[in-house]
Amino acid sequence: MFKFHALRGISTMLFIIVMSVSQAVMSQPLSNQMDIRVLIDVSGSMKQTDPNNLRIPALQVLTQLLPIGSKAGVWQFANTPKVIVPHGEVNTQWQQKASIAAQQISSIGQFTDIGAALKSASFNAQDQSQDRQLHIILLTDGMVDVSKDDAQNQRARSALLKPILQQYINVGARVHTIGLSHKADKATLSAIAQGTDGLFEVAINADQLLDIFLRALDNTVVTQQVPVKRSEQSFLVQPGIESMTIMVEKNGDENIKLKDGNQRIFGKQQTLINQQWQSSATHDVIRIQKPVPGKWVLISDTATLKRINVVGQLQILLQQSHQNIKVGQRSYIDVQLADEKGKLLSAEQLQGFKLEVTMDNDKQQVFQRQQVFLADVKTRMHLPVLNEPGLYNLTISVVNGQFIRTINRSLRVHPLIAISAADGTGDAQQNTMTMPVAKEVAVIVGQSANLISQSEAMVVSKETASPALQALMVEQLASDSAEVEILAAVAKELNTTASQMSEQATNEQTANEQVPTEESVTTELADLIAEPETATSQIADLVKKLKDKIISQGTTTQNAANAVAKASGNNAQASEAEGGLSDQLRWLVVGGAVVVLLLLLVILRRTSKPSANNSKKHDQT
Repeated sequence: MFKFHALRGISTMLFIIVMSVSQAVMSQPLSNQMDIRVLIDVSGSMKQTDPNNLRIPALQVLTQLLPIGSKAGVWQFANTPKVIVPHGEVNTQWQQKASIAAQQISSIGQFTDIGAALKSASFNAQDQSQDRQLHIILLTDGMVDVSKDDAQNQRARSALLKPILQQYINVGARVHTIGLSHKADKATLSAIAQGTDGLFEVAINADQLLDIFLRALDNTVVTQQVPVKRSEQSFLVQPGIESMTIMVEKNGDENIKLKDGNQRIFGKQQTLINQQWQSSATHDVIRIQKPVPGKWVLISDTATLKRINVVGQLQILLQQSHQNIKVGQRSYIDVQLADEKGKLLSAEQLQGFKLEVTMDNDKQQVFQRQQVFLADVKTRMHLPVLNEPGLYNLTISVVNGQFIRTINRSLRVHPLIAISAADGTGDAQQNTMTMPVAKEVAVIVGQSANLISQSEAMVVSKETASPALQALMVEQLASDSAEVEILAAVAKELNTTASQMSEQATNEQTANEQVPTEESVTTELADLIAEPETATSQIADLVKKLKDKIISQGTTTQNAANAVAKASGNNAQASEAEGGLSDQLRWLVVGGAVVVLLLLLVILRRTSKPSANNSKKHDQT
């Protein structure tokens, strides 16, 4: 009876472990719905940093590239914030209003109250509940400046970095900050971006402004692009594209033309009802509904194709774990493919599709990997450990033969320097900012790549467009420690159960009980250790065999049931928080379970000998 009870408890516990290791993490579709709010500095100093008012065409292009159906609004700020494009759903009418409103931007303010601007455009609980990802794009050329009194400016800056910024952190909103000129308060802007896991960049001059705007937009929305053949100024439009947005840098050409897939040539004056052509001082943005499939060509001596955004029957759902990490920390992206209705593609529909990710730092490519898509689950691509600080560019491609769609993202790697708990006062360039998140993380230091535990104020955005999204986005290194704790808890409960059953065994008189033998179980477990690559499936088979034999006995063990319930509760809690076991510790969990089982089998062998000796003495008597 003792062996039977022990093996029953072990098999039930092993079944829980195997299910947690081998069962795929089913995921709800990721959300690509956005709420984007743009804040533009119009203080008087912008006359020097942006003398040609390049904020106007940059803002016009930015608003024309926002995806239809998203929500957006535009504020300008100096002494006080002011709405120039009301917050609402992005459609053709909204974009037309935005293009006109952008022309009102001027540099007339005296101060730069960034805190007031962020409070005016802040999100609330209702915004958070609408299942949209929340983003702010903030452009300024100065520092927090609300008065001629330095003490008042310091208080405003402290309020910005604490209660105001905390409101954004609480709702999971990202703030992308852009400093125009090196006179901008880089310490404060960087702290705001890091605190919300947003992008921070400095534009040395206004000519760089549009490129940085576009990079911020790429880190905000999931925009599919098709490749441009630069030598021919052409691109391929495939069937199934519902709409397409073409961005052209004019370079002085005010009469650019396009040749469509039917070889028809048209320009701004010949647009049809399904076309919308918006011009700014520097760029033209052309949106076309249901474009003709085939080869499209830009006709111009000086203009260049900058990007082609498309919306089609295929949706690419993407989530990036972090946009800010420390040297040595890992990050990853999750990608899913869905149809136009948001339904995930089946295994049959995914045939031929591959996910390809490349990374560079503007100097050289540092990473390239390709993998197939998994059905019914998120496909996760782990990014490499980076030992050099800086801004890295990610190109995420979905490829199937000639079908190519790309998405651009950025990743900022920060030096491994502990962030002090500054009070927000003093020289902005000397003091480090108080970060909103402080936790233990594992980092890789130096060339030895040894993992150490170090207390770091890691900046991790909640990025919670919905509760379902939050469950999907689990930091890899944080989940590792939870998995070890699960294994330790399971081992502890198994040992406790074995001890209790060992005491019970001295009173058992069931020598003739028919149960699976120790020898057969030990042999199969030895085979598992010899072939770790197939351990998961073999353990599952072994569990099934044990479970079938045990169920046939028709008995139960209360002690084992209690231990399983307790360990199972720990496992369920960790699974809910972490979203499943990671690939790195999958074999550690399996190996640990096998070792625990082997130890218990040794205990079983030893504890069975006293029972046999007692039986012999009884016979002699």
